[in-house]
Amino acid sequence: MNQFVLLLPHEPGRYEDLPEDDYMSIIADYVAWVEARSAEGVYKGGHKLTADRRVVVEAGNGGIEAHDSPLAEAAEVLGGLMVIEAKDFDAAVEIAKSHPHLVHNSRIEIRQIHEV
Repeated sequence: MNQFVLLLPHEPGRYEDLPEDDYMSIIADYVAWVEARSAEGVYKGGHKLTADRRVVVEAGNGGIEAHDSPLAEAAEVLGGLMVIEAKDFDAAVEIAKSHPHLVHNSRIEIRQIHEV
């Protein structure tokens, strides 16, 4: 079995003005998906990322620098990530297609984890 990361982007401010009941309903969808995939042995972990600050560290001719990168200027925010286990990339895609993130947002990026 291989492991894959599901990257869960969304538009900046996507959840800011939602009524609490709507937000909690979305959270319940994600929790139900995690519980179902955990019972299948597919879900291996995940994290919700904070949206308060993003720093980019870059190496260039002048050395290494760190810059704040305001989220308001970003086209999208990486809201979180989840790790799943699947036989191959096609199986990971099928698992991702069932994710509620695609109901509440528009896309998921899938990357295979390279076991070192």
